[in-house]
Amino acid sequence: MKTNLSPTRRAVAHLQAMTHRTHALLPGRAAAGIWAALKVWAITNEVVLIPANTCYIVLWAVLKSGNRPLLVDVDPQTGNLATGGLNAALAYNPAVVIPCHLYGLPAPMRSIVQWAKTHNINVIEDAALALGANVDGQPAGSWGDASILSFGLGKIADNQVGGALLSDDAVFIREAGRVLAGLPLWDDRLMALTNQWNSLYWSLHQYETANPRLLDLYPQLFAIYGELTAYRLAADDWAELPKLLRHLPDNLAHRADITAVYDQHLTHADSTLLPALARPAGSVLWRYPLLVAAHLRNALLGSLWEQGVHDATRWYPPLRPMTAALAPHSAQPTTPAADALGASIINLPLDERTTVEEAARIAALVNAFLSDQEH
Repeated sequence: MKTNLSPTRRAVAHLQAMTHRTHALLPGRAAAGIWAALKVWAITNEVVLIPANTCYIVLWAVLKSGNRPLLVDVDPQTGNLATGGLNAALAYNPAVVIPCHLYGLPAPMRSIVQWAKTHNINVIEDAALALGANVDGQPAGSWGDASILSFGLGKIADNQVGGALLSDDAVFIREAGRVLAGLPLWDDRLMALTNQWNSLYWSLHQYETANPRLLDLYPQLFAIYGELTAYRLAADDWAELPKLLRHLPDNLAHRADITAVYDQHLTHADSTLLPALARPAGSVLWRYPLLVAAHLRNALLGSLWEQGVHDATRWYPPLRPMTAALAPHSAQPTTPAADALGASIINLPLDERTTVEEAARIAALVNAFLSDQEH
C-alpha cells in the first residue's frame, strides 16, 4: 500500500513513526514551521526566547512573525539552553521558548518542557540538527507544543531544501497547514536569492565583530532576503526525502564511525584544545564540534581550508550582532557562554563523503597545527 503513496505522504508517515508524533506537515524549510506556529498561536509583539548561538534563521522567523527575540545564554558544558538560564529570562515575560539541540547534542527537554508548562510558555523544539537523536528517552522532535526538523542543505538528511512541523494537536496542524499554504512556492528566483545570501552571510559573520560598521548592512539585507524565511515546495521537491529517511540508520551509523575516529585522534594534551561539549546519551552529531582556544581558532580553520578541508566551518556565531542590528529596541542580556562557544567552535565534517581515512587525515592536520603552536 505505501508504495502507492506520494513522496510527501510517505515522508509524513515515516516522520510520524520516527517521532511518535500524531501529526506532521512539510513546509519549505524548518524556519517556516516556527513562523507558522507563532502565527497559529496568534502570538504577536511578544518575547520569544532563543539560544544566543542558534542559526540566524530562527531569529528571522521570530522577527517575521512580528515578535521580539530574546537571546538566552547557554550552559557552557552543553552549548544548549537549560532551566537555570531560562529562569533569568522570566523577567521579560516570554510567551515562547525555542530550545535547540545544538550540533545534535540533546537539550534537557524534559526539564525545559516542565519549566515552560509551569510558567505558561509555549515550546517549539528545534530538532533541525538532531534527526534520529534520542532526547531524554524520547525521539528528537517529539517534545513541546510543536517541533521542527530540517532536511536542508548540509543537514543530517540532506534533501537540499525542506523541513517538517510536528505536533500532537490536530487543530494546530490544520491551522498551520492553512497558514503555510499561503506562502510563495520555491522557485529559481528564491534559489538565486538563497545562493546570494549564503555567500554574503558567510563573509559578513566572519567580520561583524571586528568591524561593527558592517552591522549597518543587516537591516537592508533583511529587507532583501527576509522572504527566504518561509516558503513552500512543489511536490517534486520531496521526491528523494522518503529514501533519505529510509536510509537514516545507515547515515547515523556512518556518522558514529567518523565520530569515533575524531574522538580517538583529537586528544591534544595542552590548552589549545578546550574540553569537549558534554555528549548526552542519544546524541547524533550533525557535525563534529571541536573547541579550540579562541586565539587560534581562525588560524586553524584557515589552515584546514588551505589543505583542502573546505567542509570545516565555524557554526554558529553568536546572534548578538545581527540581533542588535535587526531588533535595536530589544535590549539583550549578556551571553558570555554562547559568545565563548562561538569564538572557539570548529565543525568537522561527518557526512557520507567523509571516509574514515579522510577523518584521520583531518585529525592529523589539526594535531600538526596545534603542535606547531607549542614551538
